[in-house]
Amino acid sequence: MGDDERLANLQEFARLMMQWARRAEERFEEFREGMNELRAAQANSEAKIAALADAQIRTEAVVAALGEQMRELAVTQAHSDQRFDALIDIVRGLGQSNPPQQS
Repeated sequence: MGDDERLANLQEFARLMMQWARRAEERFEEFREGMNELRAAQANSEAKIAALADAQIRTEAVVAALGEQMRELAVTQAHSDQRFDALIDIVRGLGQSNPPQQS
């Protein structure tokens, strides 16, 4: 192999190295852009998760309040049932003590 051939090989090798370096830079830039997109998506996901956590806390508070209101309603319903039963007993008693009059 002569000097001219060695020089041509070195020039071809240098050209290939520059081409590989450009490709590596392009790929690195694509990687950097992808990482930036992932960072933005992660920040967006974290914001949404925080909003969901806040909504869950509010929902739990509402469910607890509704549970308390249902307990109060059950107590009130039981009291109303007792009063209604007492009224029915009074009406039955009235019906039994005063037989219907015949005309």
